Amino acid sequence: MKIAVELEFFGQRISQIVEYPGQPRTQAEVIQWLMNQTDYKWADYENAPLEARLLYDLVQGPSQ
Repeated sequence: MKIAVELEFFGQRISQIVEYPGQPRTQAEVIQWLMNQTDYKWADYENAPLEARLLYDLVQGPSQ
């Protein structure tokens, strides 16, 4: 089934229609499924090497 998903992180909003496997029974089930679909990374920005500190903006390209 298709579900509409809207996520907001630090003022950035992502909205997308996605294919959900089956029929969701609870919001918690959907959240758990979303977490399993998500690949996220973090770094200690102040002590990380330069390549780990680069942030990438789809419009503006890499920045520090």
